[in-house]
Amino acid sequence: MSIPLLWLGGVVLRYGGDVPLLTGAEPFVGHWVVRTGPGLLAALALLVAVVRFGPGLAARLPWRVLLLISWVATTAWAVALAALTSWNDLAAPVSGEHEYLPAVPIAAADPGAFLAGFAEDLPDYPIHVRGHPPGLVLLLVLLDRAGLGGAGWAAALFILAGASAVPAVLITLRTLGMVRAAGPSQGATAERTARVVVPALVLAPAALWVATSADAFFAGVLAWGVALLALASDPGRRATARWTYAVAAGLLLGACPILSYGLLHMGLIALAPLILSRRAAATAVAGVVAVGVVVAVGLAGFWVWDGVAATHEVWAPVGNMRPYLYFLLVDLAALGAIVGPAAVGGLAGLRRTDPVVRVVVGLALAAALSGALLGFERGEVERIWLPVAYWVVPAVVALRTSRHHAADFPAEDDAGRSALPASWLWAQGGLAILLNTILESPW
Repeated sequence: MSIPLLWLGGVVLRYGGDVPLLTGAEPFVGHWVVRTGPGLLAALALLVAVVRFGPGLAARLPWRVLLLISWVATTAWAVALAALTSWNDLAAPVSGEHEYLPAVPIAAADPGAFLAGFAEDLPDYPIHVRGHPPGLVLLLVLLDRAGLGGAGWAAALFILAGASAVPAVLITLRTLGMVRAAGPSQGATAERTARVVVPALVLAPAALWVATSADAFFAGVLAWGVALLALASDPGRRATARWTYAVAAGLLLGACPILSYGLLHMGLIALAPLILSRRAAATAVAGVVAVGVVVAVGLAGFWVWDGVAATHEVWAPVGNMRPYLYFLLVDLAALGAIVGPAAVGGLAGLRRTDPVVRVVVGLALAAALSGALLGFERGEVERIWLPVAYWVVPAVVALRTSRHHAADFPAEDDAGRSALPASWLWAQGGLAILLNTILESPW
């Protein structure tokens, strides 16, 4: 379903059927308007740099350096896109009256009472607080008490955490690939596969909503929970390290349903280490810790299922007015847009990729599809899909070519024999820049 057809369908529903779509630029939330500014030049420069030098650097850099560079590059890409007209554009999306910050003074006055009475008091809170558990508001209270309060620090937290999902995905791909490897050569292949997807991950249009929405923070928490669980499932590591990783993974995964109800079904991605490593111990430890976190928060006053019920009651009048089939198509189209053309193109050849990529991408798609089919997400999903988006992008490995790229790699570098065609990277970043210049999003 193309975006123009969805836009036309939205116009018919809005003006012909008087349906409250609350999107405005179908399938996205916002308005179609052409905007330019100094950030456009920065984004174009980054696009050229990543396409020209990204594949070569991804193949050559030491692994830990590559992880850091991928995080920095994704952050820079998101910031350049967000600061299209002004630096103020970075913090503006988190400072609105419908966001989380207006609830911080209420929670800060008595955090215990805020937590215990959250479900009952839900209708009195800002719109985004009504749609989520209380975890993020309480985290912002902690930042405020540490002297890091306000929209600027909140925006920095969201952007840095969201961009960190990229190295977390890379760690997961490499670790699980090496766990399945039968020998050193296959282990090297697993790392090479992770390196190939770096430029496509960095340039994914999802960065448009990494800067700046709270869902970027949720994406980072889930991604690192899965990455730590993958590390815990690696039998090649010392036992102490594995159990430490498992406990840390459990803490992050347990925090997920306290941050966003959508992470309950998006948490399907956390099954990847169990499926691929076939070792249940790490997942069992992480699962126990995660349940312990949820129970501890419940004993403190907030039970997740009570929050789900309260949120459903608050949102049902609006959500039920949004047509199910139309928003099913809108949700899937938005997912395709934020993962980018390269990821969508790679899905057609997903069967030709290695098992790690197939499982990771398959679980991410299953998580998104479950939410869309069950009607949990009806519109406004370009930010909601962030926790699954970066897990779909590895499908781009199906597009890699065996042609040698002499301009990017030295003749003796075998890693250069498997890279994404530049045309797909241009399309990946080009779509992000195009959407940034014609779509004015509240995030």
